[in-house]
Amino acid sequence: MTAPVTAPVVDPVVGRVAAPAEHLLTDPVTDLPGGASVRFRPILLVTSGPALLLLSFGVGNPWLTLAGCVLVAAVLLAVVTAPPFAHLAVSVGVPSRARVGEAVVHAVRVRNTSARSCPPVVLHLHGDAFAAVHVGLPRLGAGEAVELAVPRTAVARGASAGPLAVVQAADALGLLLQRRSARVAAPVLVHPAPTRPPALPVPPSARGVEDLAGVRPFRAGDPASAVHWRASARRGPLSAPAGPSLVPSLVVVEREAEVRGLLVLLLDPVPGLGEEGFEALLASASALVLAERGAGRRVAVLDAGGRAAEGLAALDVLAAAERGAVARPELAVRAAGRDGRVLVGDGQRWRYLS
Repeated sequence: MTAPVTAPVVDPVVGRVAAPAEHLLTDPVTDLPGGASVRFRPILLVTSGPALLLLSFGVGNPWLTLAGCVLVAAVLLAVVTAPPFAHLAVSVGVPSRARVGEAVVHAVRVRNTSARSCPPVVLHLHGDAFAAVHVGLPRLGAGEAVELAVPRTAVARGASAGPLAVVQAADALGLLLQRRSARVAAPVLVHPAPTRPPALPVPPSARGVEDLAGVRPFRAGDPASAVHWRASARRGPLSAPAGPSLVPSLVVVEREAEVRGLLVLLLDPVPGLGEEGFEALLASASALVLAERGAGRRVAVLDAGGRAAEGLAALDVLAAAERGAVARPELAVRAAGRDGRVLVGDGQRWRYLS
C-alpha cells in the first residue's frame, strides 16, 4: 500500500462559484486513526456525564454533580461546534488518460453547502490508481468553495473510477474526532509506463525476394550493398563505355516500395508468466505503439471483443488488459488484412506470426 504523502497546494482560491458532479461527504468512517480508544471516546464522553450526575444524586456529593455537569456541557459544546461534514460537497477533475509514473494534477473543488461555516479540515484522497495525498482545506463560510490543484502520481495501471475523499476534523474542544467520506467520480484510464522499444525480428517480407522489382544500371549514390554482382559480371568487363552518371557494367537491385499496412499486436503470455512479467509485457507493447505512432505507421491492439483498436485506443486496451485473457490469432490476422502484419508478444520475445 502506498504511504500517504502531503501534496503541495497551489494557490487555493475561495469563491462562490458552482461546480457540477459534486458528491456530499455523507458516509461516516468508523476506522478512525488511534484504534479503539479513539472510536469509543465519543461513547465514553456522552455516557460519563449522565452517569456521574446519577451517581451524585445517589451519594449526595456536590463535586460529582459539578463534574457531571461539566462533562455534559462539554459534550453539548462539542456537538454544537462539530464541523458540518455532511454538507461538504467534493468534485475532482482529471484528464481522461494518464500514464504510470506520471504526475497528474487533480482539480479538487470543495464547497460548503451548509448555512454554517466550516473550520479548517484535512482532506484525504486515496483508494484509486494514484498515490494517496493529504491536503489542508481553509475555513469555508456558508456557501463558499475552495479550488485546489493537487498533483498525484499514477502508481497502478488500469481503469480508475475515482478517489475516495475523506475529510477529518475535530470540534472546538478537540473531544470528538469525526470523519466523513464519499467516492468521487473521476474516471481515468492509466496506461502502462512504456519502456525502451524492444528489438524486433526481421519482418517476413524482408527475408525473401518477393519484394524485388528487378535490376537497373548503377547510379551515383547507390550503396555498394545494392550491387547485384552476378548480373553485373554477365554484362561484361568494367571497361565498357558509360554515360556521365553510370558506372560501366554495374547493376543494382531495385526493390518495390514497402507496403505499410496495419501492424497488429497480439498478447499471448507464456504459461506461468507472473504479474510482474505481464506488466513488463504491457509496457513493451506500449512502447511499440508509441514508436509506431511516432513514425507515422498504423498500429493496433486487439481488445477483449477481438476488434482492432488503433492509436490512443490501443493504449486504452493495454490499460484495461487482464492477465489470463485468451489470445485469438485468427482475429489478429483478419484485422491485419493482406498488407498488414501480426506481431506476437509472449513476455519473453516478440515474433511475427507466420
